[in-house]
Amino acid sequence: MKKTISVLASLFLASSLFAEMTGYEIMKKADEVPEPKTSSAKATLTIHSKKGNDRIREIIIKSKEYGDVTKEVIVFTTPKDVDGVGYLMFDYPEDDNGNKKDSDNWLYMPAMKKTRRIAASGSDGDSYFMGTDFTYEDIGERGLNKDNYVLLGEENVNGTDCYKIEAVSKTRKEKDPRRILYIGKEDFLLYKAEFFDRQDVLHRVIVCSNFSVIGGYKSAKTMKMENVQTGTWSMFETRDHVYDSVDIDDSLFTVAALEKQRIK
Repeated sequence: MKKTISVLASLFLASSLFAEMTGYEIMKKADEVPEPKTSSAKATLTIHSKKGNDRIREIIIKSKEYGDVTKEVIVFTTPKDVDGVGYLMFDYPEDDNGNKKDSDNWLYMPAMKKTRRIAASGSDGDSYFMGTDFTYEDIGERGLNKDNYVLLGEENVNGTDCYKIEAVSKTRKEKDPRRILYIGKEDFLLYKAEFFDRQDVLHRVIVCSNFSVIGGYKSAKTMKMENVQTGTWSMFETRDHVYDSVDIDDSLFTVAALEKQRIK
């Protein structure tokens, strides 16, 4: 009987600890969710216009962790007018003081035979990625300490109980300086986010769905970003995931590989 009481007491204590977590502590747990050392996948990108037309793109995504640097490359393969367009990103972690170096980013356009550096923040970061409703900053990893967080409560998102957290940019210089994030209570993954513009009007909404566990890692296979102000939306549907069990040639994460269109 005493053992049973002890177990119940432990469960109550654990429940109390989670209930008392702050918005920052929840986001820190989300930031610390394990990720694979290497990742390879294919995806279909659908871009829906306000006139109701859809443009379909096929892409390849590869990433590899190099200690404190994560390198990722995204290459378009179809249709013909975007074949070979590539985006290369080097993402850096926050240091012990909570400072994060901006990522290094390059965009290669075969039609122009030109590679362009893309700034991770400012006007480049706020620009939309390849005509989608995702910004360049959305594509990268946002530093945990760029925002102030407040736990607003809990809410169910498509059957998943989530923490509802307000994240407000410390600089308020971004296109969408305030976000409401819905983080899974069990897995600390993002299930939904609402983006508010500088006038604090709802601008965009992303919903992550079709979650699956592959190689021990749980992730969303579908990510749909809707611009509620324009009526457009963009959706990534990923497939053929391979985590950790494949080594990816280091030379693929270079500007030269983009320009020579080596990533297939």
